[in-house]
Amino acid sequence: MNNILVIGAHFDDAELGAGGTMAKYVAMGHNVYKITLTDTEVKSDLMNLDIKTETGRQNSANACAAIGAKEIDFPAAKYGNLTYTQETMQALEKVISDYDIDTCIFHFKEDYNTDHLAANQICYTAARHCDNLLMFQSNPYIIGESFYPNVFVDVTDYVDKKRAALQCYEAAHNRQGNLFETNIERNKIWGYGNHCGYAEGFVAVKLKLEEH
Repeated sequence: MNNILVIGAHFDDAELGAGGTMAKYVAMGHNVYKITLTDTEVKSDLMNLDIKTETGRQNSANACAAIGAKEIDFPAAKYGNLTYTQETMQALEKVISDYDIDTCIFHFKEDYNTDHLAANQICYTAARHCDNLLMFQSNPYIIGESFYPNVFVDVTDYVDKKRAALQCYEAAHNRQGNLFETNIERNKIWGYGNHCGYAEGFVAVKLKLEEH
Protein backbone atom coordinates (compact mmCIF):
# COMPACT_ATOMS: atom_id res chain seq x y z
CA MET A 1 0.00 0.00 0.00
CA ASN A 2 2.51 2.57 -1.22
CA ASN A 3 0.23 4.74 -3.38
CA ILE A 4 -3.27 5.02 -1.97
CA LEU A 5 -6.21 6.74 -3.68
CA VAL A 6 -9.37 7.50 -1.71
CA ILE A 7 -12.35 8.36 -3.92
CA GLY A 8 -15.54 9.99 -2.71
CA ALA A 9 -18.68 11.14 -4.48
CA HIS A 10 -18.78 14.33 -2.38
CA PHE A 11 -16.09 16.47 -0.82
CA ASP A 12 -16.40 15.11 2.74
CA ASP A 13 -16.94 11.43 1.89
CA ALA A 14 -13.25 10.48 1.87
CA GLU A 15 -12.65 11.96 5.32
CA LEU A 16 -15.80 10.36 6.73
CA GLY A 17 -14.96 6.93 5.39
CA ALA A 18 -11.18 6.87 5.67
CA GLY A 19 -9.88 10.10 7.21
CA GLY A 20 -8.00 8.39 10.01
CA THR A 21 -6.54 5.79 7.65
CA MET A 22 -5.42 8.53 5.27
CA ALA A 23 -3.69 10.42 8.09
CA LYS A 24 -2.03 7.23 9.38
CA TYR A 25 -0.57 6.21 6.04
CA VAL A 26 0.63 9.75 5.35
CA ALA A 27 2.46 9.66 8.70
CA MET A 28 3.99 6.32 7.69
CA GLY A 29 5.47 7.94 4.59
CA HIS A 30 3.05 6.60 1.99
CA ASN A 31 1.54 8.64 -0.85
CA VAL A 32 -2.13 9.29 -0.14
CA TYR A 33 -4.34 10.96 -2.74
CA LYS A 34 -7.97 12.07 -2.82
CA ILE A 35 -10.45 12.51 -5.68
CA THR A 36 -14.01 13.84 -5.52
CA LEU A 37 -16.36 12.87 -8.35
CA THR A 38 -19.09 15.56 -8.04
CA ASP A 39 -19.19 19.32 -7.54
CA THR A 40 -21.13 18.73 -4.27
CA GLU A 41 -23.25 21.83 -4.92
CA VAL A 42 -26.72 21.38 -3.45
CA LYS A 43 -29.57 23.62 -2.34
CA SER A 44 -32.50 22.04 -0.56
CA ASP A 45 -35.03 23.88 1.58
CA LEU A 46 -36.44 20.53 2.70
CA MET A 47 -33.08 19.42 4.13
CA ASN A 48 -31.91 22.95 4.96
CA LEU A 49 -28.89 22.59 2.69
CA ASP A 50 -27.05 25.27 0.77
CA ILE A 51 -23.59 24.08 -0.23
CA LYS A 52 -21.61 25.91 -2.91
CA THR A 53 -18.95 24.23 -5.01
CA GLU A 54 -16.22 26.79 -4.38
CA THR A 55 -16.77 26.74 -0.63
CA GLY A 56 -16.80 22.95 -0.59
CA ARG A 57 -13.64 22.84 -2.68
CA GLN A 58 -11.85 25.12 -0.22
CA ASN A 59 -13.14 23.08 2.71
CA SER A 60 -11.77 19.96 1.01
CA ALA A 61 -8.37 21.57 0.43
CA ASN A 62 -8.21 22.52 4.11
CA ALA A 63 -9.23 19.00 5.15
CA CYS A 64 -6.54 17.45 2.96
CA ALA A 65 -3.99 19.81 4.49
CA ALA A 66 -5.08 18.73 7.97
CA ILE A 67 -4.53 15.09 7.04
CA GLY A 68 -1.56 15.56 4.73
CA ALA A 69 -3.22 14.02 1.67
CA LYS A 70 -2.74 15.27 -1.87
CA GLU A 71 -5.85 16.24 -3.80
CA ILE A 72 -6.12 15.39 -7.50
CA ASP A 73 -8.30 17.51 -9.78
CA PHE A 74 -10.93 15.48 -11.59
CA PRO A 75 -13.84 16.43 -13.91
CA ALA A 76 -16.80 16.73 -11.56
CA ALA A 77 -20.38 15.73 -12.29
CA LYS A 78 -23.27 17.76 -10.92
CA TYR A 79 -24.43 16.78 -7.44
CA GLY A 80 -27.06 14.05 -7.69
CA ASN A 81 -26.24 13.35 -11.33
CA LEU A 82 -23.19 11.11 -11.14
CA THR A 83 -23.56 8.09 -13.40
CA TYR A 84 -21.29 5.40 -14.73
CA THR A 85 -19.98 6.38 -18.15
CA GLN A 86 -17.08 4.96 -20.10
CA GLU A 87 -15.55 8.44 -20.28
CA THR A 88 -15.55 8.94 -16.50
CA MET A 89 -14.35 5.42 -15.81
CA GLN A 90 -11.47 5.72 -18.27
CA ALA A 91 -10.49 9.14 -16.91
CA LEU A 92 -10.23 7.63 -13.43
CA GLU A 93 -8.42 4.59 -14.81
CA LYS A 94 -5.82 6.94 -16.34
CA VAL A 95 -5.27 8.68 -12.99
CA ILE A 96 -4.78 5.31 -11.33
CA SER A 97 -2.20 4.39 -13.96
CA ASP A 98 -0.43 7.78 -13.97
CA TYR A 99 -0.02 7.79 -10.18
CA ASP A 100 0.86 4.08 -10.00
CA ILE A 101 -1.97 3.51 -7.52
CA ASP A 102 -1.89 0.11 -5.84
CA THR A 103 -4.73 0.68 -3.34
CA CYS A 104 -8.14 2.22 -4.02
CA ILE A 105 -10.62 2.99 -1.24
CA PHE A 106 -14.14 3.93 -2.31
CA HIS A 107 -17.88 3.75 -1.54
CA PHE A 108 -19.68 0.57 -0.48
CA LYS A 109 -21.67 -1.17 -3.20
CA GLU A 110 -25.02 -0.72 -1.38
CA ASP A 111 -26.30 2.75 -0.46
CA TYR A 112 -29.35 4.98 -0.69
CA ASN A 113 -27.38 7.88 -2.15
CA THR A 114 -27.30 7.54 -5.94
CA ASP A 115 -23.99 9.41 -6.24
CA HIS A 116 -22.41 6.93 -3.82
CA LEU A 117 -23.72 4.00 -5.84
CA ALA A 118 -22.44 5.43 -9.11
CA ALA A 119 -19.07 6.15 -7.52
CA ASN A 120 -18.79 2.50 -6.51
CA GLN A 121 -19.56 1.30 -10.03
CA ILE A 122 -17.03 3.68 -11.58
CA CYS A 123 -14.29 2.81 -9.09
CA TYR A 124 -14.95 -0.92 -9.16
CA THR A 125 -14.13 -1.04 -12.88
CA ALA A 126 -11.47 1.67 -13.08
CA ALA A 127 -9.46 0.17 -10.20
CA ARG A 128 -9.84 -3.47 -11.18
CA HIS A 129 -6.09 -3.94 -11.73
CA CYS A 130 -5.05 -2.49 -8.34
CA ASP A 131 -3.66 -4.87 -5.73
CA ASN A 132 -6.01 -3.71 -2.98
CA LEU A 133 -9.64 -2.60 -3.19
CA LEU A 134 -11.47 -1.50 -0.04
CA MET A 135 -14.97 -0.08 0.39
CA PHE A 136 -16.16 2.34 3.08
CA GLN A 137 -19.54 3.65 4.21
CA SER A 138 -19.40 7.41 4.69
CA ASN A 139 -22.99 7.93 5.92
CA PRO A 140 -24.34 5.32 8.37
CA TYR A 141 -27.57 4.66 6.50
CA ILE A 142 -29.64 1.64 7.46
CA ILE A 143 -29.53 -0.23 4.17
CA GLY A 144 -30.83 -3.48 2.69
CA GLU A 145 -27.42 -5.15 2.64
CA SER A 146 -25.74 -4.11 5.87
CA PHE A 147 -22.21 -2.77 5.92
CA TYR A 148 -20.17 -5.41 7.76
CA PRO A 149 -16.49 -4.40 7.64
CA ASN A 150 -13.95 -7.20 7.56
CA VAL A 151 -10.74 -5.13 7.43
CA PHE A 152 -9.90 -2.66 10.18
CA VAL A 153 -7.25 0.03 10.58
CA ASP A 154 -6.28 1.18 14.07
CA VAL A 155 -6.61 4.98 13.89
CA THR A 156 -6.42 5.68 17.62
CA ASP A 157 -3.45 8.02 17.18
CA TYR A 158 -5.05 9.73 14.18
CA VAL A 159 -8.69 10.22 15.15
CA ASP A 160 -7.93 13.81 16.19
CA LYS A 161 -6.62 14.49 12.69
CA LYS A 162 -9.77 12.96 11.23
CA ARG A 163 -11.89 15.15 13.49
CA ALA A 164 -9.85 18.24 12.53
CA ALA A 165 -10.32 17.44 8.84
CA LEU A 166 -14.09 17.07 9.23
CA GLN A 167 -14.24 20.33 11.15
CA CYS A 168 -12.88 22.06 8.04
CA TYR A 169 -16.30 21.61 6.45
CA GLU A 170 -19.21 24.02 6.91
CA ALA A 171 -22.07 23.05 9.18
CA ALA A 172 -24.27 22.04 6.22
CA HIS A 173 -22.00 19.05 5.58
CA ASN A 174 -22.54 17.80 9.14
CA ARG A 175 -26.02 16.40 8.51
CA GLN A 176 -28.49 16.61 11.40
CA GLY A 177 -25.73 18.39 13.31
CA ASN A 178 -24.10 15.13 14.38
CA LEU A 179 -23.00 13.13 11.30
CA PHE A 180 -19.31 13.74 11.99
CA GLU A 181 -19.34 12.71 15.65
CA THR A 182 -21.68 9.79 14.94
CA ASN A 183 -19.16 8.57 12.41
CA ILE A 184 -16.31 8.86 14.92
CA GLU A 185 -18.38 7.11 17.59
CA ARG A 186 -18.76 4.20 15.18
CA ASN A 187 -14.95 4.18 14.86
CA LYS A 188 -14.85 3.90 18.65
CA ILE A 189 -17.20 0.90 18.59
CA TRP A 190 -15.07 -0.81 15.95
CA GLY A 191 -12.01 0.03 18.03
CA TYR A 192 -13.49 -1.77 21.02
CA GLY A 193 -13.95 -4.90 18.95
CA ASN A 194 -10.35 -4.68 17.75
CA HIS A 195 -8.74 -3.95 21.13
CA CYS A 196 -7.82 -0.37 20.32
CA GLY A 197 -9.28 3.08 20.92
CA TYR A 198 -10.62 3.80 17.43
CA ALA A 199 -10.70 1.84 14.17
CA GLU A 200 -11.96 2.53 10.67
CA GLY A 201 -13.69 -0.40 9.00
CA PHE A 202 -13.72 -1.46 5.37
CA VAL A 203 -15.17 -4.23 3.26
CA ALA A 204 -12.41 -5.82 1.20
CA VAL A 205 -13.00 -6.57 -2.46
CA LYS A 206 -9.46 -7.92 -2.58
CA LEU A 207 -6.20 -7.62 -0.66
CA LYS A 208 -2.72 -8.60 -1.72
CA LEU A 209 -0.65 -9.68 1.28
CA GLU A 210 3.12 -9.27 1.05
CA GLU A 211 5.88 -10.87 3.09
CA HIS A 212 8.42 -8.48 4.61
